[in-house]
Amino acid sequence: MNITMWAGILLAVLGAAGVIATAAPTAAIPMLFGLVLMALGAQMRNPARAPIARWIAAGVGFLGLLSTVANILMRLAAGTFQLNAAVFANATMALICAAFLGLLVWEQRQMGRGSP
Repeated sequence: MNITMWAGILLAVLGAAGVIATAAPTAAIPMLFGLVLMALGAQMRNPARAPIARWIAAGVGFLGLLSTVANILMRLAAGTFQLNAAVFANATMALICAAFLGLLVWEQRQMGRGSP
């Protein structure tokens, strides 16, 4: 299973846990990102579709990272930062997306060197 699928699974679990814990509909946002990444991971199994799916997955991961970090920074700037379920979910999603992007770049570099 590729890293895109794993990142998607982690985000889907995070979103499901957030919905169960808080019953807030916005807690499902990580799940939506995760479902998109899982679909893209499935597309990457087709060699003809893999390059474009990889680029789209990188864009989704970057958007997930950017949106969560921006949300945390806005809370800090407004002075409304409290350590609660929403901040925990944002921080966790940011870490998952950052790790995914880092591994995606590492994987691309390894493929460029001729390693399988």
